[in-house]
Amino acid sequence: MNRLTSVLPLLLLLVAVAPDGFAADWHHPLYLDGGGWWQKRIPVHVQNQTDVALAGRPVLLEIGDETGQAALVGSRSDAIRVCDAQGIEMLFALYGPDGDAVIEGPIPAGGTLVVPVECPAKDAAVYYVYFDNPKAIGLPDFLAERPGLVNGDVESGDGDAPTGWVHDGPDAQHNASWCQENPQAGRRCLKTVVAEGAEPTWIATRQHGVHVTAGARYRVRAWAKGHNVRGSAGWYIHVGNREQSMMTTPMLSAGDGTFDWKEVTIEFTVPATADRMSLGTVLRGTGTAWFDNVTLECLSPGRIAVEARPAESVDLRTVGISAPWYATDGESVPTERRAAVNVMNLRDVDLGMTLASVDLWRLEARTRGRLDRRSIVLTLDGRPVPHGFLGDQLLFKANLPAHTLCRYYLYYSDAQSLPSEASNDEFSAAIAAANLVQNPGFEDGETTPNNWSTGAPLQGPDGVTFGLDAPASEGFGKRCVRMHVPIRAPNAWRGWQQNVTVKPGRTYLVSAWLKCKDVQGGEVRVHAHRRTADGGLSKNEPYASIGPGISGTTDWTLLSGRLTMPEDTVNLHVHLTMEQSGTVWHDNVVVTEIVTGTVVGLEGKPSETPEQLAVWQVPAIVKVFRDDVPPREPGRIAIAAARNEREPLQLALRSTREIRDVQVEIEPLVGPDGFRLDDLEVTLVGYVPVDHPTNYYRSDSPAWHRKTPSSRGGCDGWAGMWPDPLLPQKTFDVAPEMTQPVWVTVNVPKQAPPGDYTGKLRLVPGKGDRHLFEDNKVPVTFSVPVNVHVWDFTLPDENHVAAIYDVRLGHGSSLWGKPLDEMYPEIIRFMASRRLCPDTIRPAPVFRRQDGRVTADFTEFDKAAEVYFDQLKFPFAYTPWDLYLFGWGHPPKTVFGERPYEGDPPYESADRSKLRPEYKRVYQEILAVFWNHLKEKGWHDKVVLYISDEPFDGHQHIRQQMKALCDMIHEVDPSIPIYSSTWKHVPEWDGYLDVWGIGHYGRVPVSRMAELRAAGDRLWFTTDGQMCTDTPYCAVERLLPHYCFKYGVEAYEFWGVAWLTYDPFRFGWHSYIHQSSEPGQSYWVRYPNGDGFLLYPGAAIGHDGLVSSIRFEQAREGVEDYEYLYLLKQLVATAKAAGKDASTGERALARAAELVEIPNAGGRYSTKILPDPDAVYKVRRGLAEAIESMSQ
Repeated sequence: MNRLTSVLPLLLLLVAVAPDGFAADWHHPLYLDGGGWWQKRIPVHVQNQTDVALAGRPVLLEIGDETGQAALVGSRSDAIRVCDAQGIEMLFALYGPDGDAVIEGPIPAGGTLVVPVECPAKDAAVYYVYFDNPKAIGLPDFLAERPGLVNGDVESGDGDAPTGWVHDGPDAQHNASWCQENPQAGRRCLKTVVAEGAEPTWIATRQHGVHVTAGARYRVRAWAKGHNVRGSAGWYIHVGNREQSMMTTPMLSAGDGTFDWKEVTIEFTVPATADRMSLGTVLRGTGTAWFDNVTLECLSPGRIAVEARPAESVDLRTVGISAPWYATDGESVPTERRAAVNVMNLRDVDLGMTLASVDLWRLEARTRGRLDRRSIVLTLDGRPVPHGFLGDQLLFKANLPAHTLCRYYLYYSDAQSLPSEASNDEFSAAIAAANLVQNPGFEDGETTPNNWSTGAPLQGPDGVTFGLDAPASEGFGKRCVRMHVPIRAPNAWRGWQQNVTVKPGRTYLVSAWLKCKDVQGGEVRVHAHRRTADGGLSKNEPYASIGPGISGTTDWTLLSGRLTMPEDTVNLHVHLTMEQSGTVWHDNVVVTEIVTGTVVGLEGKPSETPEQLAVWQVPAIVKVFRDDVPPREPGRIAIAAARNEREPLQLALRSTREIRDVQVEIEPLVGPDGFRLDDLEVTLVGYVPVDHPTNYYRSDSPAWHRKTPSSRGGCDGWAGMWPDPLLPQKTFDVAPEMTQPVWVTVNVPKQAPPGDYTGKLRLVPGKGDRHLFEDNKVPVTFSVPVNVHVWDFTLPDENHVAAIYDVRLGHGSSLWGKPLDEMYPEIIRFMASRRLCPDTIRPAPVFRRQDGRVTADFTEFDKAAEVYFDQLKFPFAYTPWDLYLFGWGHPPKTVFGERPYEGDPPYESADRSKLRPEYKRVYQEILAVFWNHLKEKGWHDKVVLYISDEPFDGHQHIRQQMKALCDMIHEVDPSIPIYSSTWKHVPEWDGYLDVWGIGHYGRVPVSRMAELRAAGDRLWFTTDGQMCTDTPYCAVERLLPHYCFKYGVEAYEFWGVAWLTYDPFRFGWHSYIHQSSEPGQSYWVRYPNGDGFLLYPGAAIGHDGLVSSIRFEQAREGVEDYEYLYLLKQLVATAKAAGKDASTGERALARAAELVEIPNAGGRYSTKILPDPDAVYKVRRGLAEAIESMSQ
């Protein structure tokens, strides 16, 4: 029996009642297509015969070859996608005949597909199940809810729990299990044992995610058996929704004592806003209880009919797929890179010659911001194609008959290599003819431009003005529009607007020229609202913008981008608006339909020398990609380091053919007096996939929709494979024409004599591949010389800057294989070996409130603190998280049951400046006990109280709340340093906060930073969201200590070193998580790729230990750089105090200061904040040479 269909509330299968004749366009792209496309799909017709609209209702579709079943048997399960008729993707779940989830491998017969359905009452809907895409990548998210209980007789399953059920964790006195002891029926049942005298708990075996219908009535039947039960045994039911899981909680009690199998039954009505239930066993007390055969039955009338129709397919004619590298006049193209670009027409109609575009930002990033557009050659089937440019878009004309895929190859470089085929005049005329914007250049109209509106007077009482102006720039028309917003004007969105009619599912090129003067408070972009026929906002991603934007004073800049319309969008409202102050001009606005050219791969030119193995050095701050090709002159392999320093050497390997089982060996490096550097670590740079460029992505779509970003990223990266983890692999394979980097980390001891150390690095292939080297008449072991120079100075054990990374495991904590308490000591020792600092000391003191007073047990805390400060030499720690008070826009947390304000949360009517006296008393007692203990131990100077993360200072009640809480803390001891990651300076909190967590990219002007330091405030940088995986250099990780040194900032903090949502080896991005930033507001958000973690869980790849990353190691390198700066600064000060010449050191420090600047583009744009990565190494060498010179 299929374990999923034993109970089907409100559901009938295989009833052919849905309307015929409905067929949607072929949907493309779908999520994680791998550069391919889906060749087949199955229409699924659903009819809702009930009186209630379906909103994400899971329905079952049987898999098989019978009429009405989904013909998916044998198809790749990881290539399945499900969407509605509008192309909106849905989460889904595949189960085998035994009820186990199927997420990879072939789909078995007798399985089921669970799909969430949206359908009005007494209406029908159509969904599509896509399959057969050989390049599709496996999905990370699946539908958790099911339309009925799974495996209610607990007969199926492997391991220690039945399929669909989860045991609570056991302890010495409480245990839940799956057994074969006298089941009520069948072979298995559940069992719970609680020892005599044990504390009563709710230990259970549970099943979550059972979908129920709001307002429907249900019956649960189950069986229980007990022996010496003191308390109660039976079953529990929790019914609710995501926000409130226990709206109703009926219990099925079987009683106490000793009793044989007993059936218990209960009926209940689902609350009007509930949509799910969980169910499980109960032994609240002591004794032994057994549980078996639970069923769920819907008693309410109604039917949902579901039928799978025969599969449909699309066959594409392909053009240019296998084109060789382009050559002209018998000469090969000098460029060594090309991008594969797909342009597709999946429709049944011939599109003819149509305008197409490729977004060049990926190639700009791939050339690290140095793309020379004159170098671009676009080809189809080996022939050049004329093209032009509009902003970041490369434009060309594509001939697209029905069902056609054209593979273009775009050759590019950072230097011009061929005569350009660009013809902007031709494409400018084509765009002008197809432009959907009325009066795009603002030439028509007298005092205001025709077809544009502002929704405000031309001269408002707040000083805001709108009007026409002259562009005063060659190539523009006679007029443009101008808007001025005074700095003191109320905050609001203002600007010019126009509605443009668009077609659902189509893609449009949107562009405009912008100029601004004295714009403060953020960037100016081109915005757009997607709207439906009735004027409402589109259901999915209604808001969009084109950027990156401009700010400050910036001359005419062209912003451009592509927007795809959801299936419910027929109007695009173009908004030339901003909420900043300053003056902004707009001109030449374009909205025109295009066909998208999608970059599906980047390639490096194959070597012209057969059987070649190339090895070359790449600076460790630079990320090496698979398509990187060797330089024409590789140069010597060499690094330099001080004593008591770790230094990485990054080598890139590229072969013309596959080499299997390669081992990297490095002999000890021998230097002066025969001293050997033999503490050497070899790691392999691993690659992780990134689905979409980094940004913060928000979604308000329903929980059952697949959430994927579609807007342009907020970084200089791209979708693809990115280097990050440093894998502890002893052997590896080198794929043909695919570059593989290797790291060798040299640990230089304190006693190493200064000078040059030399040795050899050997590449040893597996026995079956040694002929590669033999054919080249080189030894079987291929070797390259390595040089390490040791500087004549030693870095201290204790750091003079703090690089603080919170230790938290996140939603993916199970990937670590151990709970946080067990992982914490291992993680912080690993961090200490890299000079990085954790957030706080664990375990924390145990605070208790007894008889009206607070006490604390510091036994384990003191042991941990001695390790933290004395052994591992960490410079800072936050107070325990017990003392953290609030985040974002939320009220303060309760403390020992005491509420901060009168009334109930969220205290909307409370005076936030007045805390309840009892709340203050309890918190202050806890703080006083802790702080006095720190003083006794001498640790208080290294501890900071973290009061709030990113407080919403825009809310008056939050500003009042912060001041009241700071007063409460300072009443205990005015010297307690209070820290908050405000990102900016909030003048109202001067004198309240002691340590400001500000952004390093310019949220606080440098002059204001100096004023804060002069006033006695301390500055840290808060850096959340800055250390993403998908940016070409590890720039911000390396440079943050340089920012700290230059601007007098004593630390930087980052919110996570091990926070995971997915297995990071399989998915290099985060899931959308449901969060609330203030009371009454919740949403889905996806954090930047790699955000919150720089370590990887070894357990996920079978490694007993932590796996470092290139980002993590570059963070260490930055802290070591700081020690160079600090040491040289001391030498300069000493020399000047002695009246000696310090100019050598001053010049080196001045050159180091030029590396970083505030304001800047931020950490996610590494190519902008570090245009030349070699500059870091030149600066470092200059510092080292100056230190040696001034130390003599």
